[in-house]
Amino acid sequence: MSSAHACPCSRPCTQVDLNAPITRHGEVFRFKRGEVLWRQGEASQWLVSVCTGVLKLSREWPDGREAILDLVFRGRMVGETAALPGHMEAATCTALSAGRGVRVSAEKLTELIREEPRLASTLLDLACTRLDTFTRRLDEMAHGAVENRLARVLLRIGDEVGLKDSRGTFVPVRLSRGDLADMVGCRVETTIRVMTRWQRQGIVETQREGLVIRDHAQLAETAQLSA
Repeated sequence: MSSAHACPCSRPCTQVDLNAPITRHGEVFRFKRGEVLWRQGEASQWLVSVCTGVLKLSREWPDGREAILDLVFRGRMVGETAALPGHMEAATCTALSAGRGVRVSAEKLTELIREEPRLASTLLDLACTRLDTFTRRLDEMAHGAVENRLARVLLRIGDEVGLKDSRGTFVPVRLSRGDLADMVGCRVETTIRVMTRWQRQGIVETQREGLVIRDHAQLAETAQLSA
């Protein structure tokens, strides 16, 4: 690892070059599961690069329900709107698991962009990708049966962070049935029923530190039923 990256991790992620300005000039901090880093509607204050753990971005429906629109894993950044003075956060950022990150304040970020203009391009790309993700997730939650939506969510997370082994694809993210319900827009009881049936059928297996997709082909077929 080049000292220029100043990455605090012993095992730098694939995004280390893109994140270099943040890891060089930011402050390392830790977060606990359930900790709220910022709330929807608050002024954007921080750009965060995630080193370990998982963050979720969610919005609250008018009836009080939560919709999880994106998960931010190791090596990813969140809070890109801190580069826009006076901008308000579009979603609440909460720790889905304990972890560690590097953060830069909005004030410091303005200075960094002047010093390293390529950072502005990186943040613009991130903002466009985030908007596209939010749009697709909202559309996804509005169409198809719960099983179809849940299958797509699990496959997408598996593609992003899954680890292949003899059991199938291990997804090292602790997702409660409530988290899954918030990701597909349904009641918790429904995700409990679907996940219980899939576990009985050998399609997925829930474990303490995550879950295993054991029958990828069957889950993919379910995901495509309403596509």
